[in-house]
Amino acid sequence: MKRLFPAFALLAVTLIAGADTLELTDGTVIRGCFVRDEGVRLLVWENMEQVGGPAKVYPRSAVKSFKVERDDSWDARPNLPDLSVTFIELNPKLAGLHGRVHYDQWGRPKIAGAPVLPDLGEESYLKPEEIVKGLKLKYQPGEAVTLTAHVKNVGFATAQPFDIVWLIDGKEVSRSRHRGRLREMEEATFTLKWNWQEGFHHVTFRIVTNQKEIATVNNEVTDPLWGWGFFYIVSNKRVQMWHTFRSAAGTFCFEDYYRWHIDIMNLLFAQSIFPAAPEGIKARVRLDRIIYTDDVDKAIQSLVAQDGIAYHQGGWVWHDSPEEKAGKWQPPTREWRQNTEWSLPHELGHQLGLTDWYALDYAGHEHHRMPDNGDPVAHFMTHPVTMMHWHGPQVFSEADAGYLNMTWDKPRGHFGDHYFAIPAENFLRVVDVNGKPVPGAKVEIFQRGCVVDPNGQPGEEAGVKYFPVIEDGNFDHPVSKEPVIVGETDAEGILRLPNRPVKEVRTLNGFHRRPNPFGNINVVGGRGLMLAKVTKHERPCYYWLEITDFITAWFRGQKDRFTITLKTPYGSVDSPLPPRNVRVERIDEHHVKVTWERPSVLRETQYLDRAIGYRVYRRISSDGLNDRPWFPVATVGPDTFECIVDLRQRPEDVYWFSQVNRFAVSTIGELSVESELVETLLPQKP
Repeated sequence: MKRLFPAFALLAVTLIAGADTLELTDGTVIRGCFVRDEGVRLLVWENMEQVGGPAKVYPRSAVKSFKVERDDSWDARPNLPDLSVTFIELNPKLAGLHGRVHYDQWGRPKIAGAPVLPDLGEESYLKPEEIVKGLKLKYQPGEAVTLTAHVKNVGFATAQPFDIVWLIDGKEVSRSRHRGRLREMEEATFTLKWNWQEGFHHVTFRIVTNQKEIATVNNEVTDPLWGWGFFYIVSNKRVQMWHTFRSAAGTFCFEDYYRWHIDIMNLLFAQSIFPAAPEGIKARVRLDRIIYTDDVDKAIQSLVAQDGIAYHQGGWVWHDSPEEKAGKWQPPTREWRQNTEWSLPHELGHQLGLTDWYALDYAGHEHHRMPDNGDPVAHFMTHPVTMMHWHGPQVFSEADAGYLNMTWDKPRGHFGDHYFAIPAENFLRVVDVNGKPVPGAKVEIFQRGCVVDPNGQPGEEAGVKYFPVIEDGNFDHPVSKEPVIVGETDAEGILRLPNRPVKEVRTLNGFHRRPNPFGNINVVGGRGLMLAKVTKHERPCYYWLEITDFITAWFRGQKDRFTITLKTPYGSVDSPLPPRNVRVERIDEHHVKVTWERPSVLRETQYLDRAIGYRVYRRISSDGLNDRPWFPVATVGPDTFECIVDLRQRPEDVYWFSQVNRFAVSTIGELSVESELVETLLPQKP
């Protein structure tokens, strides 16, 4: 016993050393576990014996950090079978539009390019329903469909006979027994005939067996029947290679790992809850088929039927590299296969028509610079913590949610046509530091993705001028040097954005590009960003008008009228006088001192001029004022004229393009009315 105990202890230490560590926000640390990241939650197997079975769920908000650190013991192959439901196929297939939506020089999408799609000429851009009326785009109530479940033994021992159960919406509709055995990597299929029903129905296929397996989480699959059907194309040799190690899904196969990512997408859809989508995204996806092949390129070609239509709603292809085609196969890195592949839900989002929101990030250009230090005026997407901006564990954006909810029953193939969802009338409301209107402010608006046509004739709406741009199909230009819109705010600080002329187009998803402030907006987003320069008292301020704000307003129901408020640092007519000689100097690495002098005295004992205190502000970056606005760091009394600021105390925002610091001070008058902000720039470290 004395010899066995140290050996047992060494084994236990080895197993723990090859596992994950999870730290919760309450201070609890869980070691020796195995973590699966699903974005809004973590699934945790607390020990190796639990791997492949039910996991404990931790909401993301309860997790401080986790570290995946598994050794070779994770990939040890048990001499056991492992029955997996790899996918459920639905036939007949519905037509998709992938590869059949084309764009002209004005960015108009047009459905064309297949023998079965008639060419209506210019009317094709406004009558998409006429073009696709010969395609099967939906099932009819009562129509007979066939569901085929694919079961594969992805373990390392022969599987014994087992029972199978079909369920619709949780109710059993069929049960039978598979009396044969399944050898390692052998597949069997099972079919169910069902009469189609409209609505949101689920199908479940379940394996029932008492035999010990590597995993049980793959014994059952539930698919949303209304979900868009994806395909996967993968080479047989890649599948064989994935059978040599255990993935984050807890099993030894390609299918379970990448099917899990479909489940993650649906989970994130359900959790993408916003004012425009109070019940989340009702659209769903499902894995309709896996195409195994020895020739990936040939398999891709087979996706298009003789009528020129691809009968799927998107998918993903694992292309073989030249080295892999030569037989030199290497497994993905341990870090890759033991974690979630967050790039896949993002890329599959593109298959549904979702765009890269990071296309709205903009480093700036020499055309537009900050007046104090010459930095280009930059922009980082308004809400970047979202699946289609960063590949990572985030939900989808509100604009994405609105788009998918509106089009959940439409064929996929259009891309970014929700960029056309712009309210009928759009206004800028320019206010001062106290939230009061700024009348008579000059507003110049510049646009990315275009060049103003020097020979074009300007138009005018409600006293606001707009200028035509060169339409050559190039949407990659920096923000225009010349303005596309010029106007002045009225007595209420309002400026109505003109609806610039466009080449109109309608899409099958129900979106209509009409005249709008962005003009001929393209579906990738090159023109989805405009820079508004507001000038009053010879003091220019910069703001970004991002297409997502307009789209989100439209999906929230503001289809007729939308107003964006731009808060300036200007004072009001009844503001106290501003402080003088505002300065900032470094004290040490982490602290600065802001100093100022009391305002000038112009009117003795005038209550509007009485200073009851001062407020100190800070702003980080050279982004637009509505991107990274001023935030208060201190409020002091009327006889205090300096403030020490800890640079480490700041909002945890995204300061991507610039870390420059600016400080400002305002005078606080009676009723907390503030003066204009007097700002100063913190010099960069030498």
